[in-house]
Order: sequence, then structure tokens, then C-alpha cells
Amino acid sequence: MVRYGEHIKTIDIEEVVYFYTEDKATFLCTKDARRFVVDFNLDTLDSILNPKVFFRINRQYIISIYSIAEMFAYSKSRVLIKLNPPTKHETIVSTERSADFKHWLGDEK
Repeated sequence: MVRYGEHIKTIDIEEVVYFYTEDKATFLCTKDARRFVVDFNLDTLDSILNPKVFFRINRQYIISIYSIAEMFAYSKSRVLIKLNPPTKHETIVSTERSADFKHWLGDEK
């Protein structure tokens, strides 16, 4: 459930492509690039989302396997990810999470 102005709206989890934090708020982004504020922080979301579909790539983003448009090798074995829909932030898998991320990708294939 998300806040939408003065309304509360439900969003199917299948429509969510990623969650992110910005200015101390947590947002979700849908397949059609709509963004909504959510009441949970990323730590809480990370503990309740399906780990086969969602992965926390760094302190700012949890992404869906279905949101990955492209991946590029980055420094120190990190991975730069281009998301779909695009985001204004650089989405790079942190060094600490890179090995787990690659394992997660392998599990999905």
C-alpha cells in the first residue's frame, strides 16, 4: 500500500521494478515509471520481499530481476546496472554485495 496524495492505493508487487531512498524517504517505481512513497525502509523491505525476485544492490536500491536492462563491469568487481525504467541515480552493486549479486543472477537462469 502506498500514499498517493491524500489517497491510499494498493500496488501489485508484480508491477514494482525497484525501491530506492532519496531525501530520507523510500519510494517504489512501477513498470510504467510511476513513483510512490512507501512507509517501509529498505531494511524492512529487504526482509519481506521475495529474494528470488528482489535484490538489494547497495544502501540506496532494491531491484527486481525484471528491472535490469543492461549490466556493465565496473571497478573492484562491482557491476553498473541500467534499470528499466531508468533512474536518475547511478545504480552500482556495492563491493560487499557483488558476489551475492552474481550468485543471485545465476540462480535465476
